[in-house]
Amino acid sequence: MTIPIFVPHLGCPHRCVFCNQWETSAVRTPPDAKFVREKIRSHLDTKPGSIERIEAAFFGGSFTAIDAALQRELLGAAHDFILDGLVDGIRVSTRPDRVDAGSLDLLREYGVRTIEIGAQSFSDGILAAAGRGHTAADSISASARIRKAGFSLVIQLMPGLPGDSPAESLRSAKAAAGCAPDAVRIYPTVVLDHTRLAEIFRAGAYEPLTLEDALERSADMHELFAEKNIPVIRTGLHPLAPGETAGVLAGPYHPAFGFLVKARLKRRILERELARALERSVSAPSEALLRIPLREKEEYLGHRGENMEYLGALFAPVKIMRIFVNSDRPEIIIENAF
Repeated sequence: MTIPIFVPHLGCPHRCVFCNQWETSAVRTPPDAKFVREKIRSHLDTKPGSIERIEAAFFGGSFTAIDAALQRELLGAAHDFILDGLVDGIRVSTRPDRVDAGSLDLLREYGVRTIEIGAQSFSDGILAAAGRGHTAADSISASARIRKAGFSLVIQLMPGLPGDSPAESLRSAKAAAGCAPDAVRIYPTVVLDHTRLAEIFRAGAYEPLTLEDALERSADMHELFAEKNIPVIRTGLHPLAPGETAGVLAGPYHPAFGFLVKARLKRRILERELARALERSVSAPSEALLRIPLREKEEYLGHRGENMEYLGALFAPVKIMRIFVNSDRPEIIIENAF
């Protein structure tokens, strides 16, 4: 279980064009030690019995760029729960250009185990357009320092920033994989109100990703990371409360975006398996029976069954049938017309 503690904009030297963390975190005031303790206690009080590992996680700002005294206050409040045996570790999120030996020593002192860096892209041009204030080389060097110091490394990427393209998103994913992270997060760019990106969008100078574009691009990145055995632990923004969605002006926000990406990946699997099975058929096929793993049936079927509709239209006139079975992967059975 991850206990999220948002520190919106704390430590950030400037405002990136896409950023309005007051909206995405639903936190309006900076946290202090009292807030951290209350947040952790409230989550521990509702902890399911099946949970085996608990982390407190500082998200939203550039943690290692926060004043050192405040870092110690926040970390100390969380570290007390580690000393009491109630929390197993701490993770923080920060900027790639604010990772040095001193900051890593401080984090280690308070039981931090995982450091997430907001690389967002590995294109210097895209980073400059986004107002990030760091370079791709900063992300590469920060990753190396974090791993050498013995921390777990997570890299965050944002496909769809101004100047990005499908090819560039994939190139950034390859560069991130080259840093050997323990995991990655993928956050397709969404236009939030009260940001510089909102102004650029309203001026007609930025075209956000459609939901379909974001699904395809995220699925491409997922497949690349899967080939490298790098897990993707989050895709898309966390679901916003009903009152907060008004702040989303444009872009591929969906409260179940992560599920939609998993369903798209399963659709690709079925499409490839079906195509191979039909190619091997010795005569004109009339039906294809999909034996779908019961454990992941929702992902294979897709949102409102859209995967089955897609496959039915793609492979028509072959009739696509399905049953659910206790297996680890789908199987295709072809029925031939006589």
